[in-house]
Amino acid sequence: MKMVIHPPRGERWLTVLRGRVPSAELVEAARPEEALEQIADADALYGRITPELLAAGRRLRWIQAPSAGLEGVMFPELVASDVTMTNMREIYSDEIADHAYCMLLMLARGMPDYMRAQQARQWQKSPDIRMTHLPDAVLGIVGLGGIGRDLARRAVTSGMRVLAVDPRPGERPEGVEAVWSVERLPELLAQADFVTICAPHTPQTRGMFDAATIARMKPGSYLINISRGVIVHLAALVDALREGRLAGAALDVYEIEPLPADHPLWGMENVILTPHVASRAVEYEARRLEVLADNLARFAAGQPLRNVVDKANWF
Repeated sequence: MKMVIHPPRGERWLTVLRGRVPSAELVEAARPEEALEQIADADALYGRITPELLAAGRRLRWIQAPSAGLEGVMFPELVASDVTMTNMREIYSDEIADHAYCMLLMLARGMPDYMRAQQARQWQKSPDIRMTHLPDAVLGIVGLGGIGRDLARRAVTSGMRVLAVDPRPGERPEGVEAVWSVERLPELLAQADFVTICAPHTPQTRGMFDAATIARMKPGSYLINISRGVIVHLAALVDALREGRLAGAALDVYEIEPLPADHPLWGMENVILTPHVASRAVEYEARRLEVLADNLARFAAGQPLRNVVDKANWF
């Protein structure tokens, strides 16, 4: 069994992979031309697939993507092929869920107001600063994958009711009141005090939170997005915040990155912005290597692979 690794990952990775599957032929390709040459008789690829590599891989049966999000690598020939693709989903789940939960707590406790007061050296105890008692609040999670499930566990510890929608409603995790199909999103939005987007970028989720969707949100609720920026139309979000239909928002991802310095979100007092850093606390190379090594052993043994992707839907 031959796997092409492009670009190279170094001797430490090769040692671990050979330890799992001693019989595997592991070929590192530094240049695209090398990868194109080596993939002709390869069974597997670790790296970013391209139309050229797919066409040249006459024996290719498995592609392990190095990322969780696949919006940048999907193309029609790949979707139509019989090659199995796996990704790195869930290696970021705990850290991104922590980031989303932190944002939720900050909004619930009025922290944007208190942080501004701190910068102004003001002893601010105004009763006008809004706070939310979380055991009386509903969290709506859009996308109950790894991040969504980890966030739900955190919210349950605060006594929140948790509702979720997912394109593949499966088993309901402990503490989650309901997991609905995406068609019931309006029902979730009407009830949720906090809506957190944990969905991947797919053809179905791009632009999902437009003006019409945001208008369905419960008046006075909060929107949190820590997954993909293209899911939320920022102009529609700005309008809802300016008109007071939403109480606030917290964003780590944006339609345009970096967020332009003159964008109105920067100046909004009820908004928390972070620069796409929700997954930065952990060294993920070890997690990537573990997923690859496990899948390599499974592939060599003819066993089911982890994180198999529905290529038509990009996740």
